[in-house]
Amino acid sequence: MNISLVIPTYNRKDLLRRCLEAATKQVYPDYEVIVVDDASTDGTDAMVLQEFPQVRYLRQATNRGPAAARNRGITAATGEIIAFTDDDCLIPPAFLTCLVAGYMRYTHIAGVGGYLEAPAVLLQHNMFAQYDAYITHHVYGASSTPYLGGFECPAGGTNSMSYRRDVLVSLGGFDTSFPVAGGEDADLKLRIVRQKKLLLYIPIKVLHNQPYNLQSFWHQNYKHGRGSVYFAQKHAGSLPSSKRLILRAGVRLARWIRTLVLLKPRLATVRLLADMADLAGQWHEIRYLARAARSSQLSE
Repeated sequence: MNISLVIPTYNRKDLLRRCLEAATKQVYPDYEVIVVDDASTDGTDAMVLQEFPQVRYLRQATNRGPAAARNRGITAATGEIIAFTDDDCLIPPAFLTCLVAGYMRYTHIAGVGGYLEAPAVLLQHNMFAQYDAYITHHVYGASSTPYLGGFECPAGGTNSMSYRRDVLVSLGGFDTSFPVAGGEDADLKLRIVRQKKLLLYIPIKVLHNQPYNLQSFWHQNYKHGRGSVYFAQKHAGSLPSSKRLILRAGVRLARWIRTLVLLKPRLATVRLLADMADLAGQWHEIRYLARAARSSQLSE
């Protein structure tokens, strides 16, 4: 099976360099790497073309977001399997080999993916890395055992995921109405499993090459909250009200008190921080959409 690895990027030249160093050292023999530059202005184009001539480089004229960038990669890809990772990720040398093995073993599945986690040295002492690992393994269910299933399958995040090309094409790829990097991968996963197709999780770890500090942690969860608004708008048909968000804040505060008993106090507090950042992202996006709707009504 031939496989295409698609990596969207925007103004993260140094992170992308490390990502490509790993991506171009795969042991699998039949693959291509495609970088889709979402209109970067930091010299990403020169870096890729000069340092990684074996990589296919595509550039979008305007910044359109990761969903559109991935779709551009899908259109250009030659592989029957299309894998995805992000520019702040480091895939292990056997990543593509393991993905293909999953498709060979389960010939009817639509997608195969692994999981994302911080490097081991950070897991020893960094509370943000430890919290993310807790969510990955205890909430999403990523374990040391492969899992075949539907939407509950741990696989699906586009940092460590792959799908059959024909499945992606039949569904039109990623929904480009998601303006942020959050929610569009869950949306694609949901649309795929609603077609009665199965996904396979395999226990292969992709390293997340991010700072794991307060600023990056807040931004990550804030962005997730923004994306969840568009996911709810599309699949629930409505947006949560301000009152509902206030209620969610109260529920999450109460949950924090309970988790102080179940988790270490600092991990429970990091979870509360993640919850509040997520709600802040939801609040921002709901207010933005409400203003846009009012402006549209006035213009009519």
